[in-house]
Amino acid sequence: MKSVLSILICLLALNAQAEVGFKNGNQKTAVLAQGRIVVQCQSSSPGGPSFGHFTCREEILTSGEYDYFVGPAGAKGDSVTLTALHQDGSQRTKTVAYDSSKGQSKKSINLWIATLLQKPLLDPGKNTVRYKITLNDKVTASGEFIAEVKDGGTKTCSRTGSYWSNISSDCQNGSSMCSRYFNENNYCL
Repeated sequence: MKSVLSILICLLALNAQAEVGFKNGNQKTAVLAQGRIVVQCQSSSPGGPSFGHFTCREEILTSGEYDYFVGPAGAKGDSVTLTALHQDGSQRTKTVAYDSSKGQSKKSINLWIATLLQKPLLDPGKNTVRYKITLNDKVTASGEFIAEVKDGGTKTCSRTGSYWSNISSDCQNGSSMCSRYFNENNYCL
């Protein structure tokens, strides 16, 4: 009886450990999405509205560029620190508030978006993610899991986007409209 109970406890522990990671899964796919948009802008000149035609390209994580971290069952904490060790030897660390009652981070974590003001947690390939859950600065749970970002190739969006803007510069530079196009159109993926 003791051996059956021991096996059951081990299986439950392995199952609880398998749940640790990102809410939408630890296997991700990055796709280079591309499509075309037409932007019509209000013009301040008497010539009428102006138009811009753009080819948009954006690398998208198909399961979402942001995701919640889900901790081990029963872990108490008020913050979680995630450190991703990338294949090239670099690493990135993010710390966010943790909700013990839900067993996950209070905010979603930037996994993929890179701008001047923010850096993604993950890189292409295998990422060893170490987590440390703390309560009042004392570690209550820690461990690691693998988050893998696979190359999903290129996907061409099936429809051309059409937008109207009150900002005349949107017809010279389509970057903000390209972001809107990919955010609004799930048919690209």
